[in-house]
Amino acid sequence: MWLFRKKVVKEIYGGAWGHLFNDHKIDVDTLSRQIRCVDKPGVTDEGVPVVLLRVFRLSDVQQKGITVTGWETFDQHPALALFEGYLTWANVAHLERKRP
Repeated sequence: MWLFRKKVVKEIYGGAWGHLFNDHKIDVDTLSRQIRCVDKPGVTDEGVPVVLLRVFRLSDVQQKGITVTGWETFDQHPALALFEGYLTWANVAHLERKRP
């Protein structure tokens, strides 16, 4: 039986793209070539369903020789996360910078 696996490392999408471009001034070339994310379902402190995001630079994980296997990779290597936050179902991103 053929099983389909969900893609773990994703390109930046939806409101997260606009948020990183407009609010954090990351240029389009960098966003498309170097910046990726992992995500998982979650809820805010107020109980609102969201998609939790951890954003990172591909070259940083490659330099460290780390394979991103999911959300937990950044629990073990928190210094690799550039941003962390969430995307609402209304496509509004709230991302906090974790490091420069």
